[in-house]
Amino acid sequence: MILPLTIVFLLLIFRPWFTLSGTLSAGDWPYLFTQHIQSFSWLPEPRFLWLAPYYQIVTKFAVQIGLSWHFIERLLWFWPWIAVSFYSSFKFTKSWLGAIMYTTNTYALMLLAGGQMGVAMAYAIAPLVLTNRWIFPVQVMFDPRIALLTLIVALRKNPKQFIVPVLVTIIIHTYWWVPILKNPAIVGTQFQEATSSAVKYLSFASFSNSLSFLHPNWPENIFGKVYFQRPEFLIIPIVAFAGLLFKANAYYALLALIGAFLAKGINEPFGGIYLWLFENVPGFSLFRDPTKFYLYIALGYSVLISRIKKPMLVFLFLLFWAFTLREAILGSLPGTFQPVKVPNEYTKLTGDNVGWYPKKSRFSFSGSDFISLENIRYVAVPTDVRGEIFVTDRKYDESKHQDAILFISTMSGVRRLDEYKELAVFEVFKESP
Repeated sequence: MILPLTIVFLLLIFRPWFTLSGTLSAGDWPYLFTQHIQSFSWLPEPRFLWLAPYYQIVTKFAVQIGLSWHFIERLLWFWPWIAVSFYSSFKFTKSWLGAIMYTTNTYALMLLAGGQMGVAMAYAIAPLVLTNRWIFPVQVMFDPRIALLTLIVALRKNPKQFIVPVLVTIIIHTYWWVPILKNPAIVGTQFQEATSSAVKYLSFASFSNSLSFLHPNWPENIFGKVYFQRPEFLIIPIVAFAGLLFKANAYYALLALIGAFLAKGINEPFGGIYLWLFENVPGFSLFRDPTKFYLYIALGYSVLISRIKKPMLVFLFLLFWAFTLREAILGSLPGTFQPVKVPNEYTKLTGDNVGWYPKKSRFSFSGSDFISLENIRYVAVPTDVRGEIFVTDRKYDESKHQDAILFISTMSGVRRLDEYKELAVFEVFKESP
Protein backbone atom coordinates (compact mmCIF):
# COMPACT_ATOMS: atom_id res chain seq x y z
CA MET A 1 0.00 0.00 0.00
CA ILE A 2 2.84 2.39 0.81
CA LEU A 3 4.48 2.19 -2.64
CA PRO A 4 1.34 3.23 -4.59
CA LEU A 5 0.73 6.07 -2.12
CA THR A 6 4.32 7.21 -2.52
CA ILE A 7 4.07 7.29 -6.31
CA VAL A 8 0.78 9.21 -6.19
CA PHE A 9 2.22 11.64 -3.65
CA LEU A 10 5.30 12.40 -5.77
CA LEU A 11 3.27 12.75 -8.96
CA LEU A 12 0.87 15.18 -7.32
CA ILE A 13 3.69 17.44 -6.17
CA PHE A 14 5.94 17.26 -9.23
CA ARG A 15 3.29 16.95 -11.96
CA PRO A 16 4.04 20.44 -13.43
CA TRP A 17 7.46 19.15 -14.52
CA PHE A 18 5.93 16.41 -16.65
CA THR A 19 4.36 18.79 -19.14
CA LEU A 20 6.44 19.95 -22.10
CA SER A 21 4.36 23.01 -22.89
CA GLY A 22 6.81 25.56 -21.53
CA THR A 23 10.12 26.25 -19.83
CA LEU A 24 10.75 25.84 -16.11
CA SER A 25 13.14 28.81 -16.08
CA ALA A 26 12.60 30.81 -12.89
CA GLY A 27 14.64 32.34 -10.10
CA ASP A 28 18.26 31.25 -10.51
CA TRP A 29 17.41 28.74 -13.24
CA PRO A 30 18.17 30.28 -16.67
CA TYR A 31 16.64 29.99 -20.08
CA LEU A 32 19.14 28.88 -22.71
CA PHE A 33 18.64 29.33 -26.45
CA THR A 34 20.01 26.62 -28.73
CA GLN A 35 22.43 29.09 -30.32
CA HIS A 36 23.88 29.96 -26.92
CA ILE A 37 24.36 26.32 -25.98
CA GLN A 38 26.05 25.59 -29.31
CA SER A 39 28.62 28.28 -28.46
CA PHE A 40 29.69 26.35 -25.35
CA SER A 41 33.13 24.80 -25.46
CA TRP A 42 33.68 21.04 -25.25
CA LEU A 43 36.16 21.76 -22.43
CA PRO A 44 35.12 23.09 -18.99
CA GLU A 45 34.81 26.88 -19.02
CA PRO A 46 35.75 28.70 -15.79
CA ARG A 47 32.59 30.83 -15.93
CA PHE A 48 30.49 27.72 -15.19
CA LEU A 49 32.65 26.87 -12.15
CA TRP A 50 32.17 23.35 -10.73
CA LEU A 51 28.99 22.82 -12.79
CA ALA A 52 30.83 22.91 -16.13
CA PRO A 53 31.01 19.16 -16.94
CA TYR A 54 27.27 18.66 -16.49
CA TYR A 55 25.65 22.05 -17.07
CA GLN A 56 27.93 22.99 -19.97
CA ILE A 57 29.30 19.90 -21.72
CA VAL A 58 26.43 17.43 -21.28
CA THR A 59 23.96 20.15 -22.27
CA LYS A 60 25.97 20.90 -25.41
CA PHE A 61 25.91 17.23 -26.33
CA ALA A 62 22.13 17.12 -25.81
CA VAL A 63 21.69 20.02 -28.22
CA GLN A 64 23.96 18.34 -30.75
CA ILE A 65 21.62 15.36 -30.91
CA GLY A 66 18.65 17.66 -31.53
CA LEU A 67 17.04 18.13 -28.11
CA SER A 68 15.37 21.42 -27.18
CA TRP A 69 16.07 23.33 -23.96
CA HIS A 70 12.52 22.65 -22.74
CA PHE A 71 13.27 18.92 -22.85
CA ILE A 72 16.92 19.15 -21.79
CA GLU A 73 16.19 20.98 -18.53
CA ARG A 74 13.71 18.29 -17.54
CA LEU A 75 15.74 15.32 -18.79
CA LEU A 76 19.04 16.37 -17.20
CA TRP A 77 17.91 18.20 -14.09
CA PHE A 78 14.34 18.10 -12.87
CA TRP A 79 13.32 14.51 -13.57
CA PRO A 80 16.65 13.11 -12.32
CA TRP A 81 16.32 15.22 -9.18
CA ILE A 82 13.16 13.35 -8.16
CA ALA A 83 14.71 9.94 -8.84
CA VAL A 84 18.08 10.70 -7.23
CA SER A 85 16.65 12.37 -4.14
CA PHE A 86 14.15 9.62 -3.48
CA TYR A 87 16.53 6.72 -4.20
CA SER A 88 19.35 8.35 -2.26
CA SER A 89 17.26 9.01 0.83
CA PHE A 90 15.50 5.63 0.67
CA LYS A 91 18.82 3.81 0.56
CA PHE A 92 20.01 5.95 3.49
CA THR A 93 16.94 5.68 5.73
CA LYS A 94 15.63 2.33 4.45
CA SER A 95 12.18 3.83 4.78
CA TRP A 96 9.51 5.04 2.34
CA LEU A 97 8.47 7.62 4.89
CA GLY A 98 12.01 8.88 5.41
CA ALA A 99 12.49 9.20 1.65
CA ILE A 100 9.22 11.11 1.23
CA MET A 101 10.18 13.53 4.00
CA TYR A 102 13.64 14.10 2.56
CA THR A 103 12.36 14.62 -0.99
CA THR A 104 9.25 16.72 -0.38
CA ASN A 105 9.99 19.01 2.56
CA THR A 106 9.57 22.78 2.30
CA TYR A 107 13.32 23.42 2.13
CA ALA A 108 13.81 21.09 -0.84
CA LEU A 109 10.72 22.42 -2.61
CA MET A 110 11.77 26.05 -2.17
CA LEU A 111 15.24 25.26 -3.55
CA LEU A 112 13.55 23.75 -6.57
CA ALA A 113 10.98 26.50 -6.98
CA GLY A 114 13.77 29.09 -6.89
CA GLY A 115 15.76 27.26 -9.55
CA GLN A 116 18.80 26.61 -7.34
CA MET A 117 19.41 23.37 -9.15
CA GLY A 118 23.11 23.02 -8.35
CA VAL A 119 22.41 23.20 -4.62
CA ALA A 120 19.32 21.04 -5.05
CA MET A 121 21.20 18.27 -6.86
CA ALA A 122 23.96 18.28 -4.25
CA TYR A 123 21.24 18.03 -1.58
CA ALA A 124 19.62 15.11 -3.45
CA ILE A 125 22.94 13.24 -3.61
CA ALA A 126 23.94 13.85 0.04
CA PRO A 127 22.36 10.71 1.56
CA LEU A 128 23.97 8.61 -1.17
CA VAL A 129 27.41 9.96 -0.23
CA LEU A 130 26.77 8.73 3.31
CA THR A 131 26.31 5.21 1.96
CA ASN A 132 28.87 5.31 -0.86
CA ARG A 133 31.95 7.53 -0.43
CA TRP A 134 32.83 7.36 -4.14
CA ILE A 135 29.80 9.51 -4.97
CA PHE A 136 31.48 12.45 -3.22
CA PRO A 137 33.32 13.77 -6.34
CA VAL A 138 29.99 13.86 -8.18
CA GLN A 139 28.33 15.80 -5.36
CA VAL A 140 31.11 18.39 -5.39
CA MET A 141 30.41 18.97 -9.08
CA PHE A 142 26.97 20.31 -8.15
CA ASP A 143 27.82 22.34 -5.04
CA PRO A 144 31.01 22.16 -2.96
CA ARG A 145 29.36 23.80 0.07
CA ILE A 146 26.66 21.16 0.41
CA ALA A 147 29.34 18.54 -0.27
CA LEU A 148 31.44 19.93 2.57
CA LEU A 149 28.52 19.72 4.99
CA THR A 150 27.90 16.14 3.85
CA LEU A 151 31.56 15.24 4.30
CA ILE A 152 31.52 16.48 7.89
CA VAL A 153 28.70 14.06 8.66
CA ALA A 154 30.34 11.22 6.72
CA LEU A 155 33.64 11.53 8.61
CA ARG A 156 31.96 10.54 11.87
CA LYS A 157 32.26 6.78 11.33
CA ASN A 158 35.58 6.23 9.60
CA PRO A 159 37.50 9.34 8.51
CA LYS A 160 40.25 7.29 6.87
CA GLN A 161 37.93 5.84 4.23
CA PHE A 162 37.40 9.33 2.78
CA ILE A 163 41.08 10.15 2.30
CA VAL A 164 41.32 8.68 -1.20
CA PRO A 165 37.89 9.97 -2.40
CA VAL A 166 38.80 13.48 -1.24
CA LEU A 167 42.18 13.32 -2.99
CA VAL A 168 40.48 12.07 -6.16
CA THR A 169 37.99 14.92 -5.87
CA ILE A 170 40.74 17.52 -5.57
CA ILE A 171 42.48 16.16 -8.67
CA ILE A 172 39.33 15.81 -10.77
CA HIS A 173 38.08 19.28 -9.88
CA THR A 174 41.22 21.19 -10.81
CA TYR A 175 39.24 22.52 -13.79
CA TRP A 176 37.52 25.06 -11.53
CA TRP A 177 39.50 25.58 -8.32
CA VAL A 178 42.82 26.28 -10.07
CA PRO A 179 41.32 29.06 -12.27
CA ILE A 180 39.64 30.57 -9.20
CA LEU A 181 42.93 30.66 -7.31
CA LYS A 182 44.53 32.39 -10.27
CA ASN A 183 41.67 34.78 -10.83
CA PRO A 184 39.13 35.13 -7.97
CA ALA A 185 37.11 37.53 -10.15
CA ILE A 186 35.70 34.44 -11.91
CA VAL A 187 33.20 34.02 -9.08
CA GLY A 188 32.14 37.65 -9.39
CA THR A 189 31.39 39.49 -6.16
CA GLN A 190 30.66 36.41 -4.05
CA PHE A 191 33.87 36.67 -2.04
CA GLN A 192 33.28 40.36 -1.38
CA GLU A 193 29.67 39.64 -0.39
CA ALA A 194 30.69 37.07 2.21
CA THR A 195 30.46 39.63 5.01
CA SER A 196 28.87 39.82 8.43
CA SER A 197 26.31 42.23 7.02
CA ALA A 198 25.32 39.67 4.40
CA VAL A 199 24.86 37.01 7.09
CA LYS A 200 22.61 39.32 9.08
CA TYR A 201 20.57 40.11 6.00
CA LEU A 202 20.24 36.48 4.91
CA SER A 203 19.27 35.13 8.34
CA PHE A 204 15.59 34.79 7.46
CA ALA A 205 14.69 31.70 9.47
CA SER A 206 13.69 31.86 13.11
CA PHE A 207 14.51 29.00 15.45
CA SER A 208 10.85 27.93 15.38
CA ASN A 209 11.07 27.82 11.55
CA SER A 210 14.17 25.67 11.44
CA LEU A 211 13.23 23.39 14.33
CA SER A 212 9.84 22.69 12.75
CA PHE A 213 11.49 22.10 9.34
CA LEU A 214 9.63 25.03 7.77
CA HIS A 215 11.37 27.16 5.15
CA PRO A 216 10.94 30.85 6.09
CA ASN A 217 9.79 31.77 2.56
CA TRP A 218 7.19 29.00 2.27
CA PRO A 219 5.08 28.88 0.16
CA GLU A 220 5.46 31.90 -2.17
CA ASN A 221 9.28 31.87 -2.06
CA ILE A 222 9.50 35.66 -2.35
CA PHE A 223 13.05 36.65 -1.41
CA GLY A 224 13.14 38.50 1.90
CA LYS A 225 9.45 37.93 2.68
CA VAL A 226 9.27 35.89 5.87
CA TYR A 227 5.93 34.33 6.73
CA PHE A 228 4.32 33.65 10.10
CA GLN A 229 5.08 30.38 11.80
CA ARG A 230 2.59 27.68 10.84
CA PRO A 231 1.62 25.84 14.03
CA GLU A 232 1.00 22.49 12.30
CA PHE A 233 4.73 22.25 11.51
CA LEU A 234 5.54 22.14 15.22
CA ILE A 235 4.18 18.60 15.20
CA ILE A 236 7.13 17.50 13.05
CA PRO A 237 9.89 17.82 15.70
CA ILE A 238 7.56 16.31 18.32
CA VAL A 239 7.03 13.20 16.19
CA ALA A 240 10.69 13.08 15.14
CA PHE A 241 12.16 13.32 18.62
CA ALA A 242 9.56 10.90 19.97
CA GLY A 243 11.53 8.36 17.98
CA LEU A 244 14.18 8.53 20.69
CA LEU A 245 11.76 6.59 22.90
CA PHE A 246 11.94 3.75 20.39
CA LYS A 247 15.71 3.41 20.10
CA ALA A 248 16.06 5.98 17.32
CA ASN A 249 19.58 7.07 16.47
CA ALA A 250 20.50 9.77 18.99
CA TYR A 251 23.27 11.04 16.70
CA TYR A 252 20.77 12.10 14.05
CA ALA A 253 18.60 13.77 16.67
CA LEU A 254 21.65 15.82 17.67
CA LEU A 255 22.45 16.49 14.01
CA ALA A 256 18.93 17.83 13.46
CA LEU A 257 19.25 20.08 16.51
CA ILE A 258 22.62 21.41 15.33
CA GLY A 259 21.14 22.03 11.89
CA ALA A 260 18.13 23.85 13.36
CA PHE A 261 20.40 26.01 15.52
CA LEU A 262 22.72 26.97 12.66
CA ALA A 263 20.00 27.37 10.01
CA LYS A 264 18.52 30.31 11.92
CA GLY A 265 21.76 32.24 11.46
CA ILE A 266 22.16 35.25 13.75
CA ASN A 267 18.61 35.08 15.09
CA GLU A 268 17.94 34.25 18.74
CA PRO A 269 18.64 32.24 20.76
CA PHE A 270 22.41 32.81 20.91
CA GLY A 271 22.60 34.32 17.45
CA GLY A 272 26.06 35.68 18.17
CA ILE A 273 27.50 32.15 17.94
CA TYR A 274 26.80 31.93 14.19
CA LEU A 275 28.35 35.33 13.62
CA TRP A 276 31.44 34.33 15.61
CA LEU A 277 31.78 31.10 13.61
CA PHE A 278 31.40 33.04 10.36
CA GLU A 279 34.09 35.53 11.30
CA ASN A 280 36.58 33.19 12.95
CA VAL A 281 36.30 29.62 11.64
CA PRO A 282 38.14 29.03 8.33
CA GLY A 283 35.73 28.03 5.60
CA PHE A 284 32.61 29.04 7.50
CA SER A 285 32.35 32.16 5.36
CA LEU A 286 31.08 29.87 2.61
CA PHE A 287 27.80 29.79 4.51
CA ARG A 288 26.61 33.37 4.43
CA ASP A 289 23.19 31.87 3.69
CA PRO A 290 22.43 29.90 6.88
CA THR A 291 19.55 27.94 5.34
CA LYS A 292 22.06 25.53 3.79
CA PHE A 293 22.16 23.92 7.23
CA TYR A 294 18.62 22.72 6.60
CA LEU A 295 20.48 19.77 5.06
CA TYR A 296 21.26 18.55 8.59
CA ILE A 297 17.63 18.91 9.64
CA ALA A 298 16.56 16.93 6.58
CA LEU A 299 19.05 14.14 7.26
CA GLY A 300 18.26 14.02 10.96
CA TYR A 301 14.48 14.11 10.74
CA SER A 302 14.27 11.66 7.84
CA VAL A 303 16.18 9.09 9.93
CA LEU A 304 14.10 9.77 13.05
CA ILE A 305 10.79 9.63 11.18
CA SER A 306 11.84 6.39 9.51
CA ARG A 307 11.32 4.67 12.88
CA ILE A 308 7.57 4.82 12.24
CA LYS A 309 6.85 1.31 10.95
CA LYS A 310 3.21 0.42 11.64
CA PRO A 311 1.19 0.84 8.43
CA MET A 312 -1.60 2.80 10.12
CA LEU A 313 0.85 5.25 11.69
CA VAL A 314 2.68 5.64 8.37
CA PHE A 315 -0.65 6.36 6.65
CA LEU A 316 -1.64 8.93 9.29
CA PHE A 317 1.71 10.68 9.04
CA LEU A 318 1.41 10.80 5.25
CA LEU A 319 -1.99 12.47 5.60
CA PHE A 320 -0.48 15.00 8.00
CA TRP A 321 2.52 15.56 5.69
CA ALA A 322 0.18 16.12 2.75
CA PHE A 323 -1.70 18.73 4.78
CA THR A 324 1.50 20.65 5.51
CA LEU A 325 2.34 20.60 1.80
CA ARG A 326 -1.17 21.42 0.59
CA GLU A 327 0.05 24.30 -1.61
CA ALA A 328 2.35 21.91 -3.47
CA ILE A 329 -0.36 19.29 -3.90
CA LEU A 330 -2.86 21.89 -5.12
CA GLY A 331 -0.34 23.15 -7.69
CA SER A 332 0.10 26.67 -6.33
CA LEU A 333 3.86 26.67 -5.76
CA PRO A 334 5.68 29.36 -7.77
CA GLY A 335 8.81 29.39 -9.92
CA THR A 336 9.80 26.19 -11.65
CA PHE A 337 6.49 24.63 -10.61
CA GLN A 338 4.73 27.01 -13.02
CA PRO A 339 5.98 26.31 -16.58
CA VAL A 340 5.69 29.31 -18.93
CA LYS A 341 5.73 29.66 -22.68
CA VAL A 342 8.42 31.89 -24.17
CA PRO A 343 7.19 34.18 -26.98
CA ASN A 344 8.88 33.23 -30.25
CA GLU A 345 9.39 36.93 -30.91
CA TYR A 346 12.38 36.93 -28.56
CA THR A 347 14.32 34.86 -31.10
CA LYS A 348 13.80 37.54 -33.77
CA LEU A 349 15.76 40.08 -31.75
CA THR A 350 19.15 38.42 -32.01
CA GLY A 351 21.48 41.32 -32.65
CA ASP A 352 23.58 43.31 -30.22
CA ASN A 353 21.86 46.47 -31.42
CA VAL A 354 18.79 45.89 -29.21
CA GLY A 355 18.16 47.98 -26.10
CA TRP A 356 15.74 46.51 -23.55
CA TYR A 357 13.66 48.89 -21.46
CA PRO A 358 13.75 49.05 -18.51
CA LYS A 359 16.07 46.02 -18.59
CA LYS A 360 16.62 42.65 -20.24
CA SER A 361 14.24 39.81 -19.56
CA ARG A 362 15.51 36.34 -18.66
CA PHE A 363 14.24 35.38 -22.14
CA SER A 364 16.08 38.13 -24.04
CA PHE A 365 18.28 36.48 -26.66
CA SER A 366 20.82 39.30 -26.85
CA GLY A 367 21.22 43.05 -26.50
CA SER A 368 21.64 45.13 -23.35
CA ASP A 369 19.69 47.25 -20.90
CA PHE A 370 18.39 50.42 -22.54
CA ILE A 371 20.38 53.57 -21.75
CA SER A 372 19.93 55.84 -24.76
CA LEU A 373 19.03 55.69 -28.45
CA GLU A 374 22.66 55.91 -29.49
CA ASN A 375 24.22 52.87 -31.17
CA ILE A 376 21.02 50.79 -31.11
CA ARG A 377 18.52 49.99 -33.83
CA TYR A 378 15.67 48.64 -31.73
CA VAL A 379 14.17 49.35 -28.31
CA ALA A 380 12.14 46.48 -26.87
CA VAL A 381 9.89 46.33 -23.81
CA PRO A 382 9.91 42.70 -22.63
CA THR A 383 7.01 40.63 -21.41
CA ASP A 384 7.28 39.73 -17.73
CA VAL A 385 5.65 36.36 -17.26
CA ARG A 386 7.71 35.69 -14.13
CA GLY A 387 6.90 39.01 -12.44
CA GLU A 388 10.52 40.10 -12.09
CA ILE A 389 10.63 43.48 -13.85
CA PHE A 390 7.31 45.32 -13.55
CA VAL A 391 6.62 44.83 -9.88
CA THR A 392 4.73 46.61 -7.10
CA ASP A 393 4.94 45.22 -3.59
CA ARG A 394 6.68 42.10 -4.98
CA LYS A 395 3.84 41.30 -7.39
CA TYR A 396 3.51 41.82 -11.14
CA ASP A 397 2.00 45.21 -12.03
CA GLU A 398 0.61 45.48 -15.57
CA SER A 399 0.29 49.25 -15.24
CA LYS A 400 4.07 49.53 -14.96
CA HIS A 401 4.43 47.44 -18.12
CA GLN A 402 2.08 49.78 -19.96
CA ASP A 403 3.88 52.83 -18.56
CA ALA A 404 7.16 51.50 -19.98
CA ILE A 405 5.60 51.05 -23.42
CA LEU A 406 4.10 54.55 -23.26
CA PHE A 407 7.44 56.06 -22.23
CA ILE A 408 9.27 54.63 -25.27
CA SER A 409 6.40 55.36 -27.68
CA THR A 410 6.47 59.06 -26.78
CA MET A 411 10.18 59.39 -27.54
CA SER A 412 11.13 61.11 -30.77
CA GLY A 413 12.99 59.07 -33.36
CA VAL A 414 11.23 55.74 -32.73
CA ARG A 415 8.28 53.95 -34.31
CA ARG A 416 6.53 50.81 -33.10
CA LEU A 417 6.75 47.71 -35.29
CA ASP A 418 3.35 46.11 -35.85
CA GLU A 419 4.84 42.71 -36.68
CA TYR A 420 5.53 42.13 -32.99
CA LYS A 421 2.33 41.21 -31.16
CA GLU A 422 3.59 40.04 -27.75
CA LEU A 423 6.67 42.22 -27.32
CA ALA A 424 6.55 45.98 -27.73
CA VAL A 425 9.38 46.61 -30.21
CA PHE A 426 10.33 50.04 -31.54
CA GLU A 427 12.67 50.80 -34.43
CA VAL A 428 15.04 53.70 -34.02
CA PHE A 429 15.29 55.97 -37.05
CA LYS A 430 16.93 59.27 -37.87
CA GLU A 431 14.43 61.99 -38.52
CA SER A 432 14.89 63.92 -41.74
CA PRO A 433 16.25 67.44 -41.19
